[in-house]
Amino acid sequence: MEKPNIETLIESVQSLGVVNLTELSIPLALTCQTFPAQPWRPDIFKESLKITLPEGLKQLWYQVSELRLFEDLTYGQWGLVFWSPNQVIQEQETRMAQRQEDFRSSDLIIGEFLGDSELLLIRCNEQETDFGKVMIALPLEQREEWYVAADSLEEFLSKWITFRGEKFWESSFVTNHPSLAL
Repeated sequence: MEKPNIETLIESVQSLGVVNLTELSIPLALTCQTFPAQPWRPDIFKESLKITLPEGLKQLWYQVSELRLFEDLTYGQWGLVFWSPNQVIQEQETRMAQRQEDFRSSDLIIGEFLGDSELLLIRCNEQETDFGKVMIALPLEQREEWYVAADSLEEFLSKWITFRGEKFWESSFVTNHPSLAL
């Protein structure tokens, strides 16, 4: 299977608009939004954070500044926000300091899940075998319990779109959707 590219994935997000989940006990309308790209400096990540950005993340930020995916606008309890480069820089130090024992210097926190305290991060040490992998930082569990959700940002976005904002990496998803097991 060919790896989806960022441009195609962004077009998919833009075409979604509002997604109605009627199969739930309380039907929800979830929205997907992209925000126009803003000027940013890729070199600041290398200089200040000593990390190398995966190519997919750079491509994303060259095309959009922020993504809000499958966001529940009614209750604010569901969705995923991919932060802008500037917000990533603002959030990084604070979020990492809160969990020093779990985060690594080459983790880049790129977003948050609404309604809970899970964070989206991407591995940014090109000398390591996990460079570019997308992880889910769980709020109460140690790093060993965190999920590796995808091998790349492109893979993560593709699955998040395909499964309409469901947490496809969780065991409950696989149990409820055995034909879709990873």
